[in-house]
Order: sequence, then C-alpha cells, then structure tokens
Amino acid sequence: MQQLKRYFLALALLITATGIAQAQLRTDTLHLSLQLAEQRFIDSNLTLLAARYNIDIAKTEVITAGLYNNPELSFENVLYNPDNKRFFDLSKSGTNAAELSQVIMLAGKRNKAVKVAESQVKLSEHEFYDLIRTLTFTLRDNFYHLNFLQRSMGLYDAQILSLNRIVTGFKEQLAKGNIAQKELLRIQSLLYSLQATKKELQQEINTVSTELKQLTRIDPATPILPEWTEPAFTFHPLQQLTYEQLLDSAKTNRHDLLAAKENVRTQELNQKLQKALAVPDLTVGLTYDKQGSFTRDYTGLKVGLPLAIFNRNQGNVKQAASRVEQSKIQLLDNENALAHEVMLRYTDAFQAESLYDGIDHEFDAQFKHLIEEVQKNFVRRNISLLEFIDFYDSYKETIINLNQIRYNRYRALENINYVSGIQLIHL
Repeated sequence: MQQLKRYFLALALLITATGIAQAQLRTDTLHLSLQLAEQRFIDSNLTLLAARYNIDIAKTEVITAGLYNNPELSFENVLYNPDNKRFFDLSKSGTNAAELSQVIMLAGKRNKAVKVAESQVKLSEHEFYDLIRTLTFTLRDNFYHLNFLQRSMGLYDAQILSLNRIVTGFKEQLAKGNIAQKELLRIQSLLYSLQATKKELQQEINTVSTELKQLTRIDPATPILPEWTEPAFTFHPLQQLTYEQLLDSAKTNRHDLLAAKENVRTQELNQKLQKALAVPDLTVGLTYDKQGSFTRDYTGLKVGLPLAIFNRNQGNVKQAASRVEQSKIQLLDNENALAHEVMLRYTDAFQAESLYDGIDHEFDAQFKHLIEEVQKNFVRRNISLLEFIDFYDSYKETIINLNQIRYNRYRALENINYVSGIQLIHL
C-alpha cells in the first residue's frame, strides 16, 4: 500500500507539473501579433487589392464622360466616269466630294455625364472602405477567436497527456492487482471523451485559422499562433458611450450608409442627364463638291438637328425618376436597419461586459490550486475516483466557459467598432 501511495504521489506531481501548459509548437509556427496581421491584411489581401481597381475603373469613366465627340470626315469620288471610261477619275473631268462635320451636344449633356461619373467614383470609394470595415472586423474576430480556441486546446492537450500517463500507470497497477478494472475503464472513458472533443475543437481551429491565413495571405501549410494579451482596460470604455453617440458616429462614418446617400445623388444626377438627352444634338459641317452641284467647286455649310417628334427619351426619363424614388426608400431602409443594428450591438456589448465584469479574475489561479489539492487528496485516497473525475471534468468545463466569455466580450466590443464605422474602442 505504501508503494501504491508513492506511485500515486509521483503521478499527481506529474499532473500538476503539466497543468494547462500547451503542447510544444512546431518550430516553423508563425507568431502573429494583431498589428502584424492587420498590416499583412492591408498590404496583401487579394480581395482588397482587386477592389481598389474598382475605384480606378470608375475614374476612367469620368475621363470618358468628359471627352468631346470626334469630328467626322467623309470623302466621295466617282467610281466610273462614262465620258472618258476611267475608273476612279481624279482628273479635272472627274468629280468628288468631301464633308467635315462635328456633333455639338446641347443641354449640358457632357457636364451632366461627368457629374454622374464622379458620383460613381465616390460610390466605388465608399464600397471599398466598407469592404475594409467588414474584412477588418472578420480579421480581428478570427484573431481573438483563434487565440482563445488555442488556449482551450492547450488545456485539452495537458489533460489528455496527464490521462494517458494515468492510464499507463493504472494498467501497470491493474496487472499487479492493486486497483479494480472499473477504475481503469472510467479513466479510459474520460480520456476517449476528451480526445473526441479535442478533435471537434481542432476542426474549429482549422476553420478559423484558414480564414485568418487567407485574409493575411499566409501560406496554408504554416501554423500560426496569435500572440495577444488581454488588455486590462480600454482607451475609450464602453460605459462612456451612449446609444445616441454610437448612432451619430455610425451615421457619420459608416460607408455603407454614405454609399446609400451617394446613390440617391447619383440617381438624381442621372435623372437630369436623361432629361438632357431628350434634347437633340446639333450637327455642324462643311461640304465641298467638285462639280456635282449647280456650280463647280461648290462649298457649303451644313447644320443638322434631329426633330424630337417620336423619341424624346421618354422611357429612360421615367426610369430615372423611378430610380430616384427607389434609392430614397433604400436609404430610409438602410437608416432604419442601422439604428436597429446599433441598438442590438450596444445591448450585446453591455451584456457581455457585465458578464465579464462578474468574473473573479483570481478565479483561474484559485481553481488551479483547488485541482492540485484534489489531486493530492486523490493520491491519499481521501476522495474517490468518481469525485476526482468530476472535479477534473468540472475544471475543464469551467476554463472552456471562461475562455468563451472572454472571447464573447472582445467580439462584442469589436462589434461596437464595426457598427460605428470607426475605432471607438481601442483594445
């Protein structure tokens, strides 16, 4: 019995030593800080790089809209002169004609088209910056999530390592007849349960890690370790923010809302353009005819203006008017959705913050000390195997839940930044 106690004492010391230490990382693991992740994201994210070109493309439309129509030059020469039986007769007896004309747009069509194109540039810029806002939130959320998931994985690794050693030791003691087989089977059952749960957790880590690496263009085969320590405070505490302040910030800084406002302006400018397009354009030209007119070497001035009898661009004018009203309704819908989203995230953040504040920050250390005492009492046979397993499982579940509460807090705070459109809360 004394030998058995010494064995369990050595086993308990081993369990305590392993604690919640993480499994040893591969030497090629990339240690990724939040600042480095954001810099890589801005510099190399392919979605952002491609989206930037939408702005350049929109700017080229401004150039195109501002260009004048090209003048048109036409030339006509006799194909066959029956008098002298010559083809393409360019002699004095032959005839040819030339015409140079220029279309002059009236009703300010060109300037109106330029304004529509310039508004499209602003729309592209708002869409680009809103994309940055969305992807930045995804990046930060994945970073925090992966950090806390890997903390939980470290706990699983440590417990599985400890249970594997216990199983090995119990098998030896079972062979010697020092313990009952049911004790070994109960420990093995707990081990298998942990391994199955760890596999599910690993799949979640793989999913989050893959998305984070894709956002930052990190090689898929490179393991990453987010390096981040929970800040003790925020530069702009949530308690100092009101719903009205948050909503005002969102209305000022949210590029999706600014894009909706700009879309109204775009449609109003397009409506003016479509009305202007109903006005016919003037064509002015010079004509020369060698000898096909009433006099030789005839020159004339040509002025042309279509008669707007049938086509006055009626359909496009009505369509533009409908698009103006549609864009206004869409703006109201966006503003309404924004107000509800801000209230939802504001409420969620306060609830997450309240739950986080209710945590005793010394609880982790106290609970760890409790587990160590439980292990010692288990060795001394002061508690049963089932009680030991219950405490062991409770420790795991508690740490996992605490990690989830902490992650939910930072996700909620990042949601405040997301809905406000700027970095209101600095973590």
